[in-house]
Amino acid sequence: MKKLALFLLVITVALCGGALYLRLGAQLYVSSASMTVRPARDDQDKWTQLYTELTDQTFQGKVLSAAELSDANNFEFRTYSVALRNLGMLKAEWISISIRPEEGDVIEYGESRGFTLNPYSRGTIAGTLLAEAGSSAQRVATIRYYVYGRLFEVETLVR
Repeated sequence: MKKLALFLLVITVALCGGALYLRLGAQLYVSSASMTVRPARDDQDKWTQLYTELTDQTFQGKVLSAAELSDANNFEFRTYSVALRNLGMLKAEWISISIRPEEGDVIEYGESRGFTLNPYSRGTIAGTLLAEAGSSAQRVATIRYYVYGRLFEVETLVR
């Protein structure tokens, strides 16, 4: 009887250890975060497209403020990129990024959601803001993802 109890104890400890390992391995790690700034006047095609979509109310991103978009010289595109590592045995799915808005941010759009990061792999996700020129560019990026249907979040400062 003692041998059976010891065997069951070892199995229970091994299963609990495995479950803990899988839970801790479900965390994505930020390996780097960067930001690029591009004046809106340097990308007139994108500026015109966004202006038209906002005017026609067909824009598919997040509208953060109702700024007057009359002059491209007063705005800039800021792309926030976050490189991620999945060191766990489970894949991370439906990875999305959102940038915490601050005063001067007008819209958020771009590649921001829906890709999968396989176990032991790396990937990069990016989100773009249209913001007033001259406002602070430093932002907090929130990465959301699912592992076996459970939501996880990681926040990082992007400069």
